[in-house]
Amino acid sequence: MTIDRWQALGFGAGVHLLRFGVIAGALALAPLLGISGWYLGLAADVACVLLAVVLVTARGQWCRSGLFSLWRGRTAALFLIPFVAELLLWAVPSGLVERPPGFGLWALTLLLVGVNEELISRVVVLERMRSSFGPFGAVALTGALFGLQHLSAFATSARTVEDVLLNVLVSACYGIGLAAFQYRFRWVLPLVLLHAAVDFTTILSANPLPDPAVAVTCLAFLATAAVILRPLVTDRGSFRRRPAESRTGSS
Repeated sequence: MTIDRWQALGFGAGVHLLRFGVIAGALALAPLLGISGWYLGLAADVACVLLAVVLVTARGQWCRSGLFSLWRGRTAALFLIPFVAELLLWAVPSGLVERPPGFGLWALTLLLVGVNEELISRVVVLERMRSSFGPFGAVALTGALFGLQHLSAFATSARTVEDVLLNVLVSACYGIGLAAFQYRFRWVLPLVLLHAAVDFTTILSANPLPDPAVAVTCLAFLATAAVILRPLVTDRGSFRRRPAESRTGSS
């Protein structure tokens, strides 16, 4: 790989490590401010949103993010359907179970998660990868880094090794699907809302999806990503062939 590509990978990994550092710092400092229990996580999410805002602002990416765009066209809206279907699978037909501290605070904290993770991964990291890799490479690496960031659960939770590693894999597949959408349409607003909603339904589902169903959704995310990116790859290939074709035609 070229130096620029190594630098892009280093940047992406560094941003995710910085986010983990912010989480660890918030969890350490929050008790000194009288914050405890469930609200520790909320404090960490607020800190991560502030980090995301600083990074996007520093890199001048608000306009390109699509966070404030209400519509990007019918094609973009249609490609959101697989993600909407997946979140509904967790809630229908069994519904959701209210867990402490209640639906309202869960919705708030998961919205904060959606905001910070989408801005950091699908805007800051993806835009850097876009400048150094082709569509598939940029999307795959962004998704992989997004999945790997969930290794932080080893330090912030008591989950089993198997559970954490499965979450890393599922998150990577989901991240690839979202990154493909953002790469083509630059419309992060619905991704923020979808991300928050799917976390909400996954955590509060009365009847969680079995592992085989989760595996099917992962394959669906990867297939969706391939379909979303295909026109971009085709266009790049056609553009590269044009000079040679023109020379052939003029000889």
